[in-house]
Amino acid sequence: MTGGRPVLRACMRALVKGCALCAALLFLHVPRAHSGEAELAALARAHYDAGEYYNSVTECMRLLQAYPSGKQAPDAALLMGQAYYRGGNYYSATLAMMGCYDTYRDRDQGERALLFLAYMRLQTGSPFFATRTLQEYRHIYREGAYRDLAALDLCYASALQYDLKSAQSALDSIDETWPDGRYALKVQELRALIQEEINRPRKSLAVSVLGSLVMPGFGHFYAGDWLTGTLSFLCNAGLIYLIYDAYRDDNRFRMAVFGFAEFSFYQYSIASAINNVYEYNNREPFYKAVRLSIQEHF
Repeated sequence: MTGGRPVLRACMRALVKGCALCAALLFLHVPRAHSGEAELAALARAHYDAGEYYNSVTECMRLLQAYPSGKQAPDAALLMGQAYYRGGNYYSATLAMMGCYDTYRDRDQGERALLFLAYMRLQTGSPFFATRTLQEYRHIYREGAYRDLAALDLCYASALQYDLKSAQSALDSIDETWPDGRYALKVQELRALIQEEINRPRKSLAVSVLGSLVMPGFGHFYAGDWLTGTLSFLCNAGLIYLIYDAYRDDNRFRMAVFGFAEFSFYQYSIASAINNVYEYNNREPFYKAVRLSIQEHF
């Protein structure tokens, strides 16, 4: 019993020291957790500007938890959605923007949150849902401060849905409503992209296939790929000659081998003729150019 007391006292001292250490760590953490609202808002903004989006979201959450009705709460809710988006978490960004809009609908932050939500949907390949969001914006905020930007975003959405006539009509409406508006250059840029896409020549699938049936490699020539077309034509011509040479020598084995090779090359010529037309007429470069031209919102 006597020998066990030192051990017991040592355990008690270790326990006391552990509790003291935990209390010290908690004490150090408390001032940061309960910093003033303005300090938390400034810290969240500083993290966002530095590209530390996870830390910005954390500080925004801390502010909203500590000061749910504070003056900085609307800005923090909006900034949290922006930080989520910049950090690549599009799902959480969408939820954050929707929450900001629902909570602060009658404030500037709520109005911008709805507009930013449409912008994020445009940039992430959801022009249909972006259109629905922008229509809601125009219905709720008939005299909103960002009506011109919402109108421009609707033009982008129409262009990304390849409704080029509607996009052109909407651009004309913007010119009439805001002839010297702050987005006049963006309007002209989008108009030029649409006009270029309308005037871009298209290739006929029937012409490409029929031409390739008669002359292997024609589909490549038709699409402007002269090198591949020349190689395809020469390979097919060379194999046809080898088949003929085998026929003259009455060598059926060589005829079968070269005939199979020629049949494969001939099939490739037809298939590539179809693929070349689809690649030439592909709309993806237009969609990419439109997304790159979208006016940044934040």
